[in-house]
Amino acid sequence: MHTIQGQKTLPDSKLSFPLIVFSLVFGILWGWMRFVRQLLPFELSPDPILRPYMGVQPEANHWLEVWQRWDALHYQAIAERGYAAFETSLFTPPLYPFLMRMAGAVFGGNTLLGGMVISLFFCVAALAAFYRLAQFELKDETLAQRAVIYLVLFPTAFFLFAPYTESMFMLGSVMCLLSLRKESWLAAGLWGALAASARLTGAVLFLPVLWHAWQSWKKNRQWVVWLAPTMVALSAVAFPLYTWLGMGQSFFASFEAQSQRFHGGFTFPGINIVKALQQAFAGNFPITNTLDVLFTMLFLWFGMEVWKHLPRIYGIYYAGFMALYLTRIADVYPLLSMARYVLALFPAFLILSRYGESPVLRRIIIYVSIFGALFLSAQFAMWGWVG
Repeated sequence: MHTIQGQKTLPDSKLSFPLIVFSLVFGILWGWMRFVRQLLPFELSPDPILRPYMGVQPEANHWLEVWQRWDALHYQAIAERGYAAFETSLFTPPLYPFLMRMAGAVFGGNTLLGGMVISLFFCVAALAAFYRLAQFELKDETLAQRAVIYLVLFPTAFFLFAPYTESMFMLGSVMCLLSLRKESWLAAGLWGALAASARLTGAVLFLPVLWHAWQSWKKNRQWVVWLAPTMVALSAVAFPLYTWLGMGQSFFASFEAQSQRFHGGFTFPGINIVKALQQAFAGNFPITNTLDVLFTMLFLWFGMEVWKHLPRIYGIYYAGFMALYLTRIADVYPLLSMARYVLALFPAFLILSRYGESPVLRRIIIYVSIFGALFLSAQFAMWGWVG
């Protein structure tokens, strides 16, 4: 047994738990996606609009092929041909495509398989990290396990398995906040730098890191606290600086590329919710836009709960990302992948675990999550846009 912060004792952490949960959910979803894909009576050939392969060779292996969708192909293209691969390739920092390329080299140049291996590695590590964080904050083993289950069963959690940056970003973010809570400043800086290197929006992590460093500085006046925000900031600006000084483009070229991908921009907070509803009622991708609105409203509620019931650092982290999500807008999908992006708001699952103490709510959460996961993963396998 060990004591967390001198409070309630917990049994020694069994990291086999998140591994078992991951293995079961991943195996079932992968088999399900392959089954759904096999049922289609027609071929899903490359199409510049509906199925953009970005010059990447379609995967011949039927089991791997179900993961070769949307952004996975963008990462593949960059991994194989660099930032000259397509017009808006600067949308992502180079770390994930680089790792994808290196891992792909081990498998005969198969960057899709390389990306899967990288993402699955980060996914297992992220779930183990989240399990540790849940134990640390909830002080209860049952609640911690429930939080992990709810996260893995979340309808878009299959993106943690896919060749996307989701799992890398989650690992960095979770470990950064957990390290800050333990006042391990160097570790917090390194993990925060990983998150900021995974995707451009990782720069938002600077806000909670800076706030926590300031709070500690006011108490102890120890200069080491500034190590964490400095490392996160340097990581966040490294890629924009490279595009400017190394590639001769604008410092904001990567952000402009991100906006160009979906003809997006920024707006007054909440306007994108109204526009998404208008699109849905007008019959423009009604399922996707409606789901984005539902996920947005649900996680706005969780955000208030996080602010009230969890340490302030989680509220600032949550508010920073939610503010970003509520001020960006795109033309066809005004909320733009909100169903997927809310995965970054992992403190919500700490709140959700407490909701699961009610047997009725626990069943509702489990059943709705499973149905949503099966539905959205099937859509993904069929080249449906789900985020």
